[in-house]
Amino acid sequence: MQLADLQNRVRIALTTTIVNEWSLLSLAGGTSRPSERAVAFHLGWHLRPMVEESWDIDCEYNRSGMHLEESVRLVDDEGRRIPDLIVHHRGKLGPEHNLLLLELATDRADVDVDVAAAGDFGRARALQARFGYQFAAVLDLRIGAAGAEQPVTPHWQWAEHDGGPVDVGDVYEPDVLAEIIGRAEKSLPR
Repeated sequence: MQLADLQNRVRIALTTTIVNEWSLLSLAGGTSRPSERAVAFHLGWHLRPMVEESWDIDCEYNRSGMHLEESVRLVDDEGRRIPDLIVHHRGKLGPEHNLLLLELATDRADVDVDVAAAGDFGRARALQARFGYQFAAVLDLRIGAAGAEQPVTPHWQWAEHDGGPVDVGDVYEPDVLAEIIGRAEKSLPR
């Protein structure tokens, strides 16, 4: 699968997640942002019909049982394993069996986004190299970002296994994002 094709599929799944799960993503649903695990589940659920059935889609999957060295161990302060979402063939190794490793962020509104994203991307790239994922991505939803025009302003950074970092930027153009959020807000029960 080509990068642009995979990005389009992830973008469609993200759009569906934003619209269908707006009560989870909008801060109107509570006082705190949703966990990456909760959003990754819904993103994976909506990504499932977008990829061939031969691929497995898992959240926080680790069946290797191997001890990872510090440079590729992706564990946050709470001991949670990441990446948040992977598309792979369970039990098989190599790039032909590892399509996508995705790290998700929902709560970066109150931290230095560039510093946090650089750390996440570096760790994702290390794991991509170690296990041969064809693509690695960091998707920051930027929920409640200060000064943002929209309550959710998704931004991503991608890398190819052989080509390194290849794409960084906003997931949507501003007018497209406004239309998506408008649909999402209309979907909430009144």
